[in-house]
Amino acid sequence: MSDHATERPRYFELLELAETHSEVLAFWLTGSRGKGRETAASDYDCVLIVRDEAFEAWRGRYARRAYGRTDCSVMTLEGLRAHAAWGGPDAWDRYSYAHVRVLVDRTEGLCQQVIDEKARVPDPEVAGFVDRSLDHYLNQTYRALKCLRDSQPLAARLEAAEAIAPLLDALFALDRGRLRPFYKYLAWELAEHPLSSGQALALQTPALLDPDPATLRRLLRDTEARCRDAGHDSVFDGWAGDLAWMRG
Repeated sequence: MSDHATERPRYFELLELAETHSEVLAFWLTGSRGKGRETAASDYDCVLIVRDEAFEAWRGRYARRAYGRTDCSVMTLEGLRAHAAWGGPDAWDRYSYAHVRVLVDRTEGLCQQVIDEKARVPDPEVAGFVDRSLDHYLNQTYRALKCLRDSQPLAARLEAAEAIAPLLDALFALDRGRLRPFYKYLAWELAEHPLSSGQALALQTPALLDPDPATLRRLLRDTEARCRDAGHDSVFDGWAGDLAWMRG
């Protein structure tokens, strides 16, 4: 097996192609290298955006080619717009576009604009997304507290662990529609791109992996205060008497 040093020039071969062929509209690195978070084991994941008439030829030549640790996706501009569309089956991949910068661009900044838009919750969707995420978080907190009440600590841990994703979804989306990062990048994201509000709360979410009633109620109180301040009263009000019980 070849070592990583022998793989690196293959990425630069693609970069040179992108820089010299007018059929290529844009080129960038994605994955950990695209975010500046690479390690010695990181692949070179990259994207080529090509003109419509050149797509089949370039896809046949480079997409999923056995290129060692260099992996290339080939798309048209319309394909890029369609990929990871909000509400679509691959919307989970939107965070891949966060903190990514186009290296070669013949679109006068259009590709970078599309990338930046994909890296966020669409503006018209933020409020509803936060509401749904909060409701999911409250449901998991309720279930975890009931499990603790009934002396089922393992079940409580499993229920509380499922509260982490929706709570982070809400906290990040409240900061100008940001997306919850993949967990691999969570600590880095919070350190290098802190939340404008709710940062301390986000840092507490790992406590849900081993919860006790006091931890669950503290997080609930802090979350309620943060989200009511942001105008999401109706979610909490909808839980009525159950919310009072959860508060303790």
